[in-house]
Amino acid sequence: MEQRNSGGNFWLRLADEEWNVLEEAYLTEASTYEWKYVMDGNEQPPLIHFCDMLHLPHRLEEGEAFGQLTTPFFSGQVYFDINGMKLGSYIYPDARKMTEEQYDLMLNDILQEASLCFEYSNIETEITADQHSLELSLAQWSYIEASFSSLRTVVRQIIEHPIRVLQAHEQQMRREQVKMVDSKTLVWIERNSGRSTTGNIPTTVKSSVREDSYNTYENRLLKRRLLDLRHLLKMYGKSGRGNYKIRAEAYADKVGHWLRDSFFRKVTPYQGVIKISQVFRKHPVYRQCYQWFDRLYKHGNEQIGMSYNYPLRETFALYEIWCYMQLVKIFREKKLLKETSGLFRTTREGLFLHFAENNESIVELKNGMRLSYQRVFKHNGKDFYTFTQDMKPDIVIEAGEFLYILDPKYRIANNLGTALGEMHKYKDGILLIRNDRKAVQNVFILTPVQSDEIRYFKADFHERYSMGAIALMPGKDSPSLEKWVDKLVHGGDLI
Repeated sequence: MEQRNSGGNFWLRLADEEWNVLEEAYLTEASTYEWKYVMDGNEQPPLIHFCDMLHLPHRLEEGEAFGQLTTPFFSGQVYFDINGMKLGSYIYPDARKMTEEQYDLMLNDILQEASLCFEYSNIETEITADQHSLELSLAQWSYIEASFSSLRTVVRQIIEHPIRVLQAHEQQMRREQVKMVDSKTLVWIERNSGRSTTGNIPTTVKSSVREDSYNTYENRLLKRRLLDLRHLLKMYGKSGRGNYKIRAEAYADKVGHWLRDSFFRKVTPYQGVIKISQVFRKHPVYRQCYQWFDRLYKHGNEQIGMSYNYPLRETFALYEIWCYMQLVKIFREKKLLKETSGLFRTTREGLFLHFAENNESIVELKNGMRLSYQRVFKHNGKDFYTFTQDMKPDIVIEAGEFLYILDPKYRIANNLGTALGEMHKYKDGILLIRNDRKAVQNVFILTPVQSDEIRYFKADFHERYSMGAIALMPGKDSPSLEKWVDKLVHGGDLI
């Protein structure tokens, strides 16, 4: 009986679009898809596994199973297991998102700026800095928690499809098993034929055997890195620093599970000088793995951590904090920081940046202004109020009775107008208690979108309507934002 093609029975689509069979579906990362499985005759409901999801939940309707799945926040080869049949697919990068390198750059920028801002706080505690430190640090732990899932993905891909080389070694074997006769084999036979009672070829022959070997430089270095990581995680587990103790031990167990795989059992840890080989430069999976470990020990220079660790799928939240800290950086470089203790909280585990929801982290400036993160405005506020609903813009600059609002928007490449239209609720809906006048003078979207052609980014649009969009991309300068802050600080005409 011909084996049924489970892939042909499995269909995917984005909401309200056409269905496509799995082999024709175009999947992008961090996207939600509807799926259906068409059952044949009296077939039982399907068992479908995808990435880390053990069994996709579904509902049944007239011989078909329906459900939803969300692709992970990475691109590359993935597999579906449908009723025990393994079917491959590919997840393509989301053009709207930043790269993983930019994500890591944002995390570094935030923590480095936090270290510089700490001296403007009144918190009495000691923090240390060592550019090449191998000591435990909250910043390093933040990196591990944020990116361990991506390491798990690349290690799993390496275990399933490791690189290998063909290596030759000499081995004693029966003469009928010899597949290759080279000069060494002939010399051995000539030397040992006289030992045979008949003077012929001996029963066992020493010959060269070529076998696939996984003991390459790249695999050996990876095993060394994983051994070091397991040791590091055990150190975090033994440190007893609060609630990450259990997670550190779980991570260490996971790394140990990888090392016990039959693939790594065939690999000897590398002990020499580390170099970047062509495989690490060009192979997409091995390159990602090398970069992950390369970044791991670059987080030893900050002893301030994040109170919440943002995984890759929550890059939008990290982008909001990064934008806020970029504004803090601009004010710091203008020597205007006065009090920054609102950015931090201390616990028995250490010193943390604290951007919890409704926390309203506030930085006081020397010129009397206040820079707030996710400040909440209610109908019964002290100085400002709303007459419709509670509002919580991401970034608020308060200058006396005037407010200036900046709202980071991570994924609005095709919806700038809609996103900017939503900013009217801040511009028109936040009023002064004293006289019911509108308090918000400017509203701007901060976005990684870079375009000089879109009118929302143009200076004349900003001046005419007191709103617009400002490009802010990790790794790039933002002269528009700095120019706007200059006008604000020096009393320029922003209205």
